[in-house]
Amino acid sequence: MILVLAHDCSEAQLSLILRECESLGWKGEVSRGTEQTIVTLEGEGDPAALEERFQKSEDVDVLPILSQREYRYLRARRRMLAGMAGGLGALTALGAGIPVLGFLLPPKGVIPDRDLVRVAGQSEIKPHTGRRMTLLGQPVLLVRLENERWFALSAICTHMNICHLDWNEERRELVCPCHGGAFDVYGNVVQGPPSIPLESFKVELIGPDVFVRRKV
Repeated sequence: MILVLAHDCSEAQLSLILRECESLGWKGEVSRGTEQTIVTLEGEGDPAALEERFQKSEDVDVLPILSQREYRYLRARRRMLAGMAGGLGALTALGAGIPVLGFLLPPKGVIPDRDLVRVAGQSEIKPHTGRRMTLLGQPVLLVRLENERWFALSAICTHMNICHLDWNEERRELVCPCHGGAFDVYGNVVQGPPSIPLESFKVELIGPDVFVRRKV
């Protein structure tokens, strides 16, 4: 499991998050970068409980790389190989700080594309509704329309970036509560004062889950 926070996350906030993770059975290793702070978690805790704890937090993004069954399988295999080899090091960070399991073959069913981030289960969001969430430290609106059409767009208004957009189900638009600006599900401006379209993200459905492809 991985937690992604803002790069300027305070030490006090980080310490609080680590304590909460420890209470759920996880130990964290922190890596600060120029764009985000990565917390790599290891332990015997329940991944579902970890996701539930932080799912409403706009400051923390949880990346469930593996399912609980696969995670426990992988940890058991890692321990076995570590004993045979005389001890392998902990998972290391590569590139932007996303850990890779380069010394192990992943169990069947693991999604190998680390640019895909699970954001919700399909059953969690009803048609014609939207949900604001955090993707790599940034607010994003995930919208579901009829015929399994999904959209993910930045929830930051391009007129004034301190204003976060809301989904208006009746208008089917992303609306700014600050100055009344509005955007369609493709990010186009439909009502001023904004003049710049929203950044959008590709949505992919894999099994029962909804994934968003992060941009680098």
